[in-house]
Amino acid sequence: ALRIVRRLMELSNGERSDWRYNLNLATGREVLLLCGSVVEILRREDSLVQVPLPCRVYGDIHGQLLDLLEFFNAFAWPDKRRGDIWSMSYVFLGDFVDRGAYSCDVVTLLFSLKILYPKKIFLVRGNHEDRLMNVNYGFHENCLRMFHHEGEFVWERMNDVFEFLPIAALVDNTILCIHGGIGDCISSLDDLRGIPKPIQVTGEITASTTRRDRIVLDALWSDPTDNDQVLGVHMSPRGKNTCRFGPDRVQEFNRRNGLKLIIRAHECVQHGYEYFAAGQLLTVFSATNYCNEYNNDGAMVILVRDEWTGEVKEHAQVIKSGAVDTSHGWNDQQFRAPSPMRSRADAGHEAAVRGAGGDGRVGWPT
Repeated sequence: ALRIVRRLMELSNGERSDWRYNLNLATGREVLLLCGSVVEILRREDSLVQVPLPCRVYGDIHGQLLDLLEFFNAFAWPDKRRGDIWSMSYVFLGDFVDRGAYSCDVVTLLFSLKILYPKKIFLVRGNHEDRLMNVNYGFHENCLRMFHHEGEFVWERMNDVFEFLPIAALVDNTILCIHGGIGDCISSLDDLRGIPKPIQVTGEITASTTRRDRIVLDALWSDPTDNDQVLGVHMSPRGKNTCRFGPDRVQEFNRRNGLKLIIRAHECVQHGYEYFAAGQLLTVFSATNYCNEYNNDGAMVILVRDEWTGEVKEHAQVIKSGAVDTSHGWNDQQFRAPSPMRSRADAGHEAAVRGAGGDGRVGWPT
């Protein structure tokens, strides 16, 4: 694990245009050993993991290793030699894989960091950490290309590990970090606690779907409504298995649970971060120039305690679109077009049924 992190650290300041074809961080056997080690750490974590301050929170990465390294080089590496890992926690809010060309490498790096610093690195599950999603959106193909005859087994084993990821993180008991949102089923923090692992994501809501299955779907898939004027719970263009929730839901949830803020990912936003519900919810997206379709910035949020007031403050740290050419980090062909940015509320026609099985879980996969 340490060799993988240090090798990337050394390579990150050099030329990266040919990484797509010759960056070999680990063999298939080494990745399988990483999976075996990290799953034992994740097995012991609750489905709602507790995180101390100060903390950095990353949104969707989507296999865009180049952007992730830009963040590490610009702000800090989660490392004891060149970074701030002893004084800082790190939360990664899911969607590590798919759409980008370096899905395997991103997961290999994050698993390595989790093994090295299990009490400082926290990996939260996104909707693409699901084999029914990532068989189509690039991760499966990436595994086969990198590991050849071992690729199928590596892909299966990594997805087995994903089922042990927590579905949310609670920072300092005041800030909830979750990939999607609270939907219409999540009413309290206790709804997110104690979910038995492995956590499997149901493919379709039926009469027999349990409330716990609906909670998992909401955590991974739900979105805020278009703006603060749209209250209540509404159907989602992603499909019938999730919903959009209004600012009234956010404010009531935060009041009831003693929270200051919800930080979530799951949607591309123009400036890399965007507030909702009068500042009580924050969307963060860490991949720039999403799929080479949008000219968006990427952001990461740092959470610190104000030494004068004692309150937790959030600050966005941004990598501007085009600051570095990462265009070759996206897959040339996408299974489906990327979801529209939040500002494009008129793009409902892009909704489509998830995956080859047509189980209706999603429309816009992000």
